Amino acid sequence: MSGSDHGDAGPRVSDEDRARATRLVRSAVGDGRLTPAQGDGRLAGIAAAVSRDELRACVRDLEAPTATGAGSPTSSLSLLRATVRRGEWAPGPEHTVLAFMGGAELDLRRARLDPSGTTIRVYAIMAGVVIIVGPEVDVRCDGRGAMGGFADLSGPPTAPSSFRAPSLHVTGAAIWGGVEVRRRDPEPAPPA
Repeated sequence: MSGSDHGDAGPRVSDEDRARATRLVRSAVGDGRLTPAQGDGRLAGIAAAVSRDELRACVRDLEAPTATGAGSPTSSLSLLRATVRRGEWAPGPEHTVLAFMGGAELDLRRARLDPSGTTIRVYAIMAGVVIIVGPEVDVRCDGRGAMGGFADLSGPPTAPSSFRAPSLHVTGAAIWGGVEVRRRDPEPAPPA
């Protein structure tokens, strides 16, 4: 009987739907569009939602601001040389790294990660790539190594989680090379 109560409300919520909605609310609290109390109320609604329609009602007004032009993919290229990206930069929602017989270092400690999550696709061929994250970043790494290594050495976040905690997904392939994700303390800001 309870199944028919929600049958008219639309398809059931998946774990992925719920996680995406949670990221939207956390992002909105982080950039000031919602107060922490409003964010807590929205998160409670997301946790209780059974159908996608109920879930959409919790985040419908938060989805529109993403069309700002900041969502375009970015890339880094390292051919027979070293490439370093650090300081304040925005990798966008998706950043691709191609390193061939060279090396690349992406320092994300002061980077502006996408509020809904950033994916970094790494292709290291006879090359080494190091990705550095700060203490609060939630990392998921699922790349593959062939005669090489693809390792998440970051461990769990070391700073308390907050509404602003960004997520990072690192994927790709290392062939005769290596990819490492490491966690370090925040990079100091340059002197004013």
